[in-house]
Amino acid sequence: MIDSPLFYAALTYTPATLGFLGCIKPKFIFPFGVIALLGIAGFALHAINIGFETSYILMWIGGIEFSFDRFTFPLLFGACISMLIVFGLYKEKLTHYFYQICLALLTALTISFSAQDLISIYIALELTGFCAFILIADRNDDKSLFNAFQYLIGGGLAMLIYLIGVVQAFQFSGTFLIADLSTETTPALCLIVAGLLTKAGIFICGLWVPNIYSHANSQSAAILSGCVTCAGVAPIARLSTGMQPIENSMVVIGVLSGIVAALYAVFERDDGRALGWSSVSQLGFAILSPTYACVYAMQHGICKTLLFSTLTNPKTNDDNSQSQNNISDWILVATFIIASLSIVGLPYTAGFITKTWLKGDIPMEARLIASTASLMTATVYARLIWNRIKNSKLTLKTFLTPKWIAVFDLFRPKSIILATSSLLLIAYGFSYLKAYYPANIRDSLIALVLGSFLYTSVAGLQTEKFVKPVTRTLDLVGAPFVVAALLLANLFYLKI
Repeated sequence: MIDSPLFYAALTYTPATLGFLGCIKPKFIFPFGVIALLGIAGFALHAINIGFETSYILMWIGGIEFSFDRFTFPLLFGACISMLIVFGLYKEKLTHYFYQICLALLTALTISFSAQDLISIYIALELTGFCAFILIADRNDDKSLFNAFQYLIGGGLAMLIYLIGVVQAFQFSGTFLIADLSTETTPALCLIVAGLLTKAGIFICGLWVPNIYSHANSQSAAILSGCVTCAGVAPIARLSTGMQPIENSMVVIGVLSGIVAALYAVFERDDGRALGWSSVSQLGFAILSPTYACVYAMQHGICKTLLFSTLTNPKTNDDNSQSQNNISDWILVATFIIASLSIVGLPYTAGFITKTWLKGDIPMEARLIASTASLMTATVYARLIWNRIKNSKLTLKTFLTPKWIAVFDLFRPKSIILATSSLLLIAYGFSYLKAYYPANIRDSLIALVLGSFLYTSVAGLQTEKFVKPVTRTLDLVGAPFVVAALLLANLFYLKI
């Protein structure tokens, strides 16, 4: 493997460079951006397979240290794949600045995944937040602009809390390195972790997630869910690895996030918001184990990208689209089902492998509660799969007797991308056959079956009378909770 500082510096900053050049020549630079994503994804996958780890210092002597390791490569691979999926599916719909922002976002994410000091992480997360702000406002209507400013204000205040914690840590130890935080004061660590939890969208710090996902356009929601929410996972995992108190706290916070957010998703009527609550729940699962947090977040990010991209059928003005695009619609539905089952943890999917690793690395008490959250997750996706099939209005007859033009749809780029992504999720399920012991398979299947039955029991509780007030309350709380956290931090610790 390559062990040159110049190579990793180029790997980090090439996407942003291409993004800025794309503002000048968008059509000319776009293929180079795709090639860069393919190259980075391939390199990251190879590094994961051989267990390669390295570090380098930017600016050499006295510079900033970055590490490309088990925390960096899985998330980097997942982010690249998510962007490639979105670029391939929405090439005709992309605004003139969308892919440029995504490439700049990848550079910010790479820094947050690999940085070893708190200031670099802060800069990277701020850049990530700015890119996310533009993506959220992409629809250019009142609701999207409100959501974008809500995210900007909430994220800005969260980063302010993080920065105050960083300043306190520096005053105590005189260093910004994560490796030296084990001796820091408790208030500083709490403020740092609170800011990272907000960026990662962990409950209750993730109350902004469902509202934004439900209104953003499909391509923006896919990037936000597949990439942006993973920005804080690597720093949290690094902190948890080095400090036992933070690791123990993450187990508690992760369990609460997983089960409470899943409960909200069960009673959520809007499918987009349900997927948003599911993201909050799944990222709660991810931080339970610092060892497998990034691998789990990688799998979740790719699946969520596919789910938001296939949540609805694309609109068309062709009156005969139902018959002509029938096979393409079947591929959309099949991809949605496979990605959903992967998140649930069905055997022989990627989610089964990552859930097995995760559950084997957490305390027994947390494992039992996580199993309950998994049951509610199965309930959520049983409803989402049923709704997706019902709304697709597909029939077996038209699938078995397609027109030649419909058969041709199989060879369209969008169909190839979705089919390949679905097959890769299944192929990953065969990567670790030791996970398939009888008890593990039994628990997964029982959760899936019980979740399906539980959905039929709670379906009638999803009433407008119950859900609407809760939705409105959570939308209002999404940003101000950060203000409250800042005021409490000032009252008890900072006194400024």
